[in-house]
Formats: sequence, C-alpha cells, structure tokens
Amino acid sequence: MSGLAEELSLKKYDNIKFYFKILIALWFVVFLSVIIYSNYEINFYVKDEVGSNAIILATYIANSLKISNEDYLFLKSLTFKELLESEINKDFEEMARAVMDVSNYKYIYIVSRLEGSEKKYNNDVIYLLDAVDSVKTRREDAEDKNYYDDEIRYGIADELFKEVEKTKIPSYKVDKYKGAERVYAYVPFYTVEGNFIGLLGVDTDVYELGRIRERYIPLITVYIVINLMIGLIAFALYRYMRKVHNDLKKERHLSGIDELTHVFNRRKFNELFIELWNQAKEEKQNISIMLIDLDYFKEFNDNYGHSAGDVMLKNIGEILEKESSKYGGYVFRYGGDEFVILFPDINIIQGEEVGNTILKAINDAKLEHPYSPIGKVQTVSIGVTSTIPKDEINIKEFFNYADTALYLSKRYGRNRVSVWKI
Repeated sequence: MSGLAEELSLKKYDNIKFYFKILIALWFVVFLSVIIYSNYEINFYVKDEVGSNAIILATYIANSLKISNEDYLFLKSLTFKELLESEINKDFEEMARAVMDVSNYKYIYIVSRLEGSEKKYNNDVIYLLDAVDSVKTRREDAEDKNYYDDEIRYGIADELFKEVEKTKIPSYKVDKYKGAERVYAYVPFYTVEGNFIGLLGVDTDVYELGRIRERYIPLITVYIVINLMIGLIAFALYRYMRKVHNDLKKERHLSGIDELTHVFNRRKFNELFIELWNQAKEEKQNISIMLIDLDYFKEFNDNYGHSAGDVMLKNIGEILEKESSKYGGYVFRYGGDEFVILFPDINIIQGEEVGNTILKAINDAKLEHPYSPIGKVQTVSIGVTSTIPKDEINIKEFFNYADTALYLSKRYGRNRVSVWKI
C-alpha cells in the first residue's frame, strides 16, 4: 500500500505542478495583456478628455468673441503684418494669452474659407485672427521665413476643417505636429449678425499622456508581479478602468447636448441610434423613430427674429423631452427646426399613439404663431416608423422610412402624425 500511496502522491504532485505551470502561463499572459490594454485605455481616455475640454474652451471663446460682418471684411483685407499690428488682433491675443498662461494651449485662432480668386499661394483658408502663447512660438513657426511673411497666414483645409464646416458640429482630432502629439479642436464661428464665417480653433500638446503613463503603468506592473491574487488584481484594474470610462463619459456628455434646446444633439443621435438599433436587433425587440418638423417655422423667424425663434425651439424641446420621457424616448435636435425621437421597444401602433400625444401637447401649449397659414399657434408635423431590426433592412433605410412618413404629414396639411409601416 505504501508504494501505491507514494505513486498517488507523485501523481497528485505532478497534477499540482501542471496546474501551477498553467497558472504561471496565465499570469504571464494576463501580465502582458493588462499592460497593453491599460496603455491603450489610458491613451484613449486622456486624449478624449483633452479633446472634449478643447471643444468646451473653443465654444466658450466663440460665444464670447464679437466680430461683425464689417470686421470680417476688414480682417480679410489686411496683410499678415497689418493683422498682427491691428487693435482687433491685439485684443484677441491678449484675451487668448490669459487662457494660455494658465493652460497647455499654444494656439487660438479663427480660420476662414477662401473662394475663387481669393485663394493665395495654392492655399484655400486664411487666418482671420491669430494668437500664440508667446512671440517665441510665433518666430519658431516662421522657421526660415520672414516673421511677417504673408504666406504664413494661409493654409489648406484639412479633413476636420471640412467636416466641421459642413456639419457645423464641433469636433476635435489628435495628430502629430513637429514630432509631438497634439489635440486641436474646431467649432463654428458666426458674426454678431449671425453669418457663418469660419471656424474657431484651439491647439494643445498632449503632455498628460506621458505623465499618466509613467505614473500608472509601473504601478500596474508592480502589483501584477508581487501579487499572487492575479484574478483580484485584474478585476480591480477592470473596475478602475470602468470608473475612469464612466467619469469621462459624464464629462463628454456636454459635447452630446444641443446648446440651445438642451436635448441631445445630432452627434449624439448618430452614436445612440446605432447602439439602440444593434440592441434591438440582438434582443429581437421593436425600435421606433419619430421625425418632427416645426410647421412654417421660417415664417415665424422672418417675422419675429432668430431670438424669438430660439425661444420657440427651447419650448418645443421641453415639451418633447417631457412627453417622450414617459415612454423611455430619447430626444435629439437634428438640425434647425428638426427633432428626432428614438423609442426602444415601442411598436408602430404605440409609436402613432405617442406621436398623437406629443402633437396634442404642443397644440395645448398654445405657443403663438400668428403667421402660420394653418392656425394661430405653433404646430408640428410628425413622421413615425417602427421595426424589429433584421438583415433585410439597414439603419439608413429605416431612417428614410420615417422621413417619408414626415413628408406625408407635410403634404396632407401638416399638424398631423403619419406612419410608414414596414
């Protein structure tokens, strides 16, 4: 029996050794995976945080800065030397440097599109206002050119410029500039008369990346090496990263809100639409979409002005938010006087009922619109469609069906709800 017991003990020892080797191998794999994953996540979240903050800063400056149509034409007519010596640019640079002195921002500027004969040096944009953190930086940027060389003032519209110029939605990008990473953000810029003239941009080097990487990666490595409870460490790290993710999502939330109506904006719609569509497809549930247009809103703006129009849009946004929240809906300002509402797990019959409820609430609000051809209050036209997502229909077609339903409401008198059954 002793021989058998010894054989069983050896076999048990071999099994333990085998499992221990597996544990070591898993430990090593997790060690490498966590380092790679953590480095990626830290880079992603920090860049996103810096980009979101850059958009917030640019938006604040754009809203604070007052440039008239006359100023715009005057600034375009100047040479670069005249621009830098002008009172307008000096005041702008003084304001900008007050921000740059307490931050990592190096450039704050307004850039405008050139058309046709205005283009110079094979470039298609011009810097209307130009502020840098110091004269030294400006001279370094001039490189071997003359400090006042007019060519320095012109540039080429990159993809981010074209995107923001087209959509009028603030955005940012991370790229390499003179061997270092930088974040730059653009927001639309309008004159005090309301004319779009270009983009306000801010640039900053991403100094935080190296600092945070140096602080966290060695710490993570040490914990993995010295702690045999690899599962708990991995779980704690995952929870920590999730917390960072959630905190940054809260900070990013502002970039998904329409500044005027305080409902979600079009950028947020594009993100959430895909997410809810995929969720409905996976869970085999209905998803409904509702498109809403204010009836004869142009006539309202033409007679009362854009300030009154903004108040009207806010009021409509509040009604839509209040009514749709009762059914779990998400409200978005799609653009101008267009709104979209997404309803998870609501079918076409329910969608039509909710549409009529919203229609009634807006009529009951009695928002005065005496210039409307169909009544004395502001009304809306609504288009609704619903489906359980399948491979036979894509998300773009689904949206177009709702748009077709909206067209029917407009065609047959407005102030009504139309549905498109798929």
